[in-house]
Amino acid sequence: MPRLARRFLSVCAIAVLCVSCRVDVDVNLTVQPDGSGIVTITAAADAAVVDQAPGLAADLRFDDVRAAGWTVTGPTAEANGGLRVVLTQAFATPAQANQILAGVSGPNGPLVGITLARKRAGGTTTFRLNGTLQVTGGLGAFTDENLLAAVGATPFADELAASQVAPADAVGITFDAVLPGTVKSTTGAETPGRLTWKVPADGAPGAVDTVAEIRAPTRAWADLLTKGALVALGVWLVLSACFIAYVVLARRRRATRR
Repeated sequence: MPRLARRFLSVCAIAVLCVSCRVDVDVNLTVQPDGSGIVTITAAADAAVVDQAPGLAADLRFDDVRAAGWTVTGPTAEANGGLRVVLTQAFATPAQANQILAGVSGPNGPLVGITLARKRAGGTTTFRLNGTLQVTGGLGAFTDENLLAAVGATPFADELAASQVAPADAVGITFDAVLPGTVKSTTGAETPGRLTWKVPADGAPGAVDTVAEIRAPTRAWADLLTKGALVALGVWLVLSACFIAYVVLARRRRATRR
């Protein structure tokens, strides 16, 4: 996961130990028909987190994230008292998308081997999205090592382990995809124009397996035109044969009269 997002979650995780708070993170993959697109990460802390960590916005540093190619929007204060940070990075090919997605995930998840593939065959373009959503290590999976060192890694780790806060109550992570074409099969929840998966908070793996297809709209017309051309050719051949026969008969009649 990009350092900024992990730092954001780390500060929030510390706050969660103090009071019941919640942080929600959404990772969005939007793909265009040519295989290009954008990855967007949205991290939102509720008002309770901001109350417990009032310097959260000032603690976030963006230089390393921007250097990695991300565009940063925020942190932005929300009307409900919470805080939101949005990271975006564009890609030109599925291979670049896979590199970005691999960088989003840390050693403990949440995106495990998520890959996008695009294949063209005839008039059909097929997109496949596969992988696993899994978080191991509970709330500790969301911490940043450098931040832990700054606050005292061992005491915080002990507090984190002893915390009675369930990961599902403190952090929510979703992964959603917007794929071109018609979805043929998916393990995600379908809403108009979007597929969504919730990352299991109990450490269990969640499967991402989706196939979407684009059929070239001109192919049907091409087939019709081809059939029409064949019919026209057949009619033309018949008419040509009739005309030739007519000419031959006409010449014979003239020859007979002479």
